[in-house]
Amino acid sequence: MTVEKFSTDFLDAELVTIGEAIHSPPSRLFLIAKRMIDLGFAIMLLPVLGVISVLLLLVNRQFNPGPLFFDQERVGKDQQMFRIVKFRTMAGTCDECRFADTETDRINQVGRFLRRTRIDELPQILNVLIGQMSMVGPRPEQVEFYNLYVAEIPGYALRQHVRPGITGLAQLKYGYTSDVVGTARKLKWDLEYIRRMGFAIEGYIIWQTLLFVFQRLLNQRTRTKL
Repeated sequence: MTVEKFSTDFLDAELVTIGEAIHSPPSRLFLIAKRMIDLGFAIMLLPVLGVISVLLLLVNRQFNPGPLFFDQERVGKDQQMFRIVKFRTMAGTCDECRFADTETDRINQVGRFLRRTRIDELPQILNVLIGQMSMVGPRPEQVEFYNLYVAEIPGYALRQHVRPGITGLAQLKYGYTSDVVGTARKLKWDLEYIRRMGFAIEGYIIWQTLLFVFQRLLNQRTRTKL
């Protein structure tokens, strides 16, 4: 994959502040509390994961035959590789790393619902339980794309100083992107999260994520009735 060079002047201030933040990490109390909150949420969501898994097993027989889960290698904290777990939303397989929006033809109605509501991310609570991910943090990237972004975007590797998350500030503020420029702009929010890590921003991100999911579910239900 090749990309055009672009200006990253808008990252300069963020790179300075994140450098300072990395040398002054959050308190040990906060890190312990964050891990306890992660475990609490993950354990609380296990029954939900079980119920949805059973429902999808039944629905998939007709609409999306194949494995229930999809796993893929991602880059985690300190560049450690791990396999992320998601509900499978696409039919067939692909050997190349691609952006999801280039493979819409492989997404069926069930997969589209799971993606719109972000329910496809729910199995990642298993990654949280074993300590590979957190509930909140920068999203884990595919290895090929990670290597590309490190080469093209100044400071991109700094986001690996924390555990990747199921949700994060960049997802709330910027959403999905499938190009290097958009990824660089999302990086601003990842770095801002790391710089401000604390109880206030964790609570804000979790609350906004819950509101987002409920709104998507409500919108989906309204669309179905129409």
